[in-house]
Amino acid sequence: MGDVVMALVPLKQNVTVTKPGADDGWGGTTPGAVITYKARVSEETNVVTNQYGEEATTSLRIILDKLPDVSYDDVITYTNELGVTVARKPVSIEVKRGLNGKALSTEVFV
Repeated sequence: MGDVVMALVPLKQNVTVTKPGADDGWGGTTPGAVITYKARVSEETNVVTNQYGEEATTSLRIILDKLPDVSYDDVITYTNELGVTVARKPVSIEVKRGLNGKALSTEVFV
């Protein structure tokens, strides 16, 4: 019997993660990889602690399944149903783990 993969919360939206590009040696950069993930996005204001231990205000809370390849150097793009697009780098990335230590979900605040 095959494994059934199911997220803890329904992932009805999509976000695009754009990896930073590489230096081309001529003062420019080559485009980085673009990855699309299913997500649960809440447009809400949160005060979170960033990677430097400082408080920061965010406008999106993004829940991703398990442990996707997302880092603080990436740009995350989300477009809501009204066509409003937000493209920013993450302020906080929090991995939620189960009792067995496996990653269940990742919360990203932008």
